[in-house]
Amino acid sequence: MSTRRLSLLGIALLALATPALAGTRYVDFNATGAGTGTSWTDAYYGAGGLRIALSVALPGDEIWVADGTYKPIANGNRNASFLMKNGVTVYGGFAGGETSLAQRDFVANPAILSGDLGGNDGAGVFTDNTFHLFVAGSTVDSTAVFDGFTVRGGYANSHTLDVGGGLHCFAGGSPTLRNCTFVANRAIYTGGAAHIDASSPTFIGCTFKDNAADIPGAMFASTYGGAVLLQNSSHVTFDRCVFENNSAISGGGIVADGSLSSLHCSNSLFLGNRSTGTGPGAISSSAAITQIRNCTVIGSISSGSIFGAIHAPGVPTISNCIVLQNSGSIPAQITPSGLAVTHSLVVPAYAGIGAGNISTPPTFAACGPYPYRLAAGSAGIDAGSNAGAAPGLTLDLGGSPRFVDVPSVANTGVGSGAIVDMGCYEADIDCNSNGIPDACDLASGASLDLNANGVPDECECQSGPPPSVYCTAKRNSLFCIPAIGFTGSPSATNFGPFVIHATNVLNQKSGLLFYGYTQQATPFLGGTLCIGSPVRRTPTQLSGGTATGANCTGTYSFDFNAFIASGVDPLLQNFGQAVFAQWWSRDPQDPFLTGLTNALQFTICQ
Repeated sequence: MSTRRLSLLGIALLALATPALAGTRYVDFNATGAGTGTSWTDAYYGAGGLRIALSVALPGDEIWVADGTYKPIANGNRNASFLMKNGVTVYGGFAGGETSLAQRDFVANPAILSGDLGGNDGAGVFTDNTFHLFVAGSTVDSTAVFDGFTVRGGYANSHTLDVGGGLHCFAGGSPTLRNCTFVANRAIYTGGAAHIDASSPTFIGCTFKDNAADIPGAMFASTYGGAVLLQNSSHVTFDRCVFENNSAISGGGIVADGSLSSLHCSNSLFLGNRSTGTGPGAISSSAAITQIRNCTVIGSISSGSIFGAIHAPGVPTISNCIVLQNSGSIPAQITPSGLAVTHSLVVPAYAGIGAGNISTPPTFAACGPYPYRLAAGSAGIDAGSNAGAAPGLTLDLGGSPRFVDVPSVANTGVGSGAIVDMGCYEADIDCNSNGIPDACDLASGASLDLNANGVPDECECQSGPPPSVYCTAKRNSLFCIPAIGFTGSPSATNFGPFVIHATNVLNQKSGLLFYGYTQQATPFLGGTLCIGSPVRRTPTQLSGGTATGANCTGTYSFDFNAFIASGVDPLLQNFGQAVFAQWWSRDPQDPFLTGLTNALQFTICQ
């Protein structure tokens, strides 16, 4: 009766699990099916597959795009672009065959939106590329989403189409771009990767790399915003973005222009951007509102400029930032000198006003693609201002939690609770005491994180609770109370014994250990069922004990680590997996013929 009830519950739960929305459309460059977009087998295919999917998508639809290179047109029309649609979310990064978003990996499976219409970029020919890969005009709002794409090879070199090689956003367009990489896009005038005119897009987790607004032979004496230019009442947000090796004659990274515009930039890294003429190397903003919070600006070059890496006349908010190793004709890293820069690490020291600034050179942990996370003991740890962090801030550039206290470092910042660090990364704890921040262990593969919670799996076992007993055993027909216990440690890699045993059970009776992944306390056959559905069984065994008579000398034992190693249940291979176990035994004199121990809870360790 119980088994059937648990099975029905399991079926009901499975029925609630839907793998994809009813409006999911599929795109796979290499698909060979009917091309209807209704499944991975029959996905829209070829370089034009995404273009077709967008043309038929309706509000509420999702488009899932497998790795491959997709182009906005097949006939060489340089005016062609991918058009964003309200209510349509487009996800790149699938291998093909996935049934949930959690399975995609946009790093391993790059979906590339290419402006190389002629297929000749490799030969250095760009003059036949599309002018803008994306266009978002007045009808596009924040529900138009692209997530997980590489945007490459836009080339805006016409005297009338001279801005925004990757994205041209105008007349109020406000799309959302997440986890996108804009690379090798160029413009003859402004915004090599993106030109934003009277619009309000949001960029989250995006990378802008090797974009330029300095096409040789251009007619303009000055170009602006190698990566991004925003102007004319634009309101733009960048969070957890990277700006690397972008260039323009004036303003290599971001240029924000216009007395009615606003720039909000947080948790972002500016690395090696350059101005080849006048203007700062990384950020230039004359916007009415300029907020630069928890950013790291390093390695910018301002050739012949009288400005620093950041130039923001007006009343900007620059807080919790790290600015150093930027070069130009003047030593200043931030200009002008009268700005209220606060709780930032600037080398050489910033001469302006503002509380909490320091100039001690930081030390960085050498790990990850961008090795600028503060190392143990570095200046800048727990030294920021919580009030100066971006509203709603929860994650750093690498996706690790913000406001992590490092106990070995005295708090020198301001705020209640854990104090935010300076810079785009939060310094990490070292839970396994190997001298390397946990995030670096995870990035290098030295530690695993199979449950994807940002904590090395071995630390969850070290710092988590040991196996413990819970719930209530059922008194058997001889008035004995059977008890569960254990010896050893549960592990998916160290197969020394982890034995779960039962004592004080009836002699010479069959029994078994059953387990599950949730706990409960439900009345069951005269006792308490301590394991939540679904329940899994191990093989039946005999309790032993005295060969004759009836007493409570029986025992059971089961090596759970050996069971893990057998691979019978793949879930047990997951480090950090919580398991709940209980013994059942046969009791012929009990009204329900059933004996039950109390239960044991434990976590699978590395």
